[in-house]
Amino acid sequence: VIATTATTNAAEDESNKPKTPEEGTTTTTTEQTTLKPHPQHEFEIIVCHANVIRYFFCRALQLPPEAWLRLCTFNCSLTYFTIRPTGTVSCRMLGDIGHLPYDKCTFSMHTGFNW
Repeated sequence: VIATTATTNAAEDESNKPKTPEEGTTTTTTEQTTLKPHPQHEFEIIVCHANVIRYFFCRALQLPPEAWLRLCTFNCSLTYFTIRPTGTVSCRMLGDIGHLPYDKCTFSMHTGFNW
């Protein structure tokens, strides 16, 4: 289930009269949408410690398990694998933090990239 939020400005929509005496108030509505599964696509989202992600990364790409010690991922980073029906695995991204502002990028209690 995905929750989408739509915000409208009551001053712009003349058919939507504000319920408060103030003109131009903003109202917010939330709508729930259920996504139907596609028979050929399946997604699993795993939220866990970076050590587990690094271990899964090595196992999925058939690397020695101890190779995870040479990998580094930031807190709140995204890792994306593609597993094809043939069984081949590819890593689309490992430890991506492009969704975070610079001051929110942390690793081992250090902010930014100077660690």
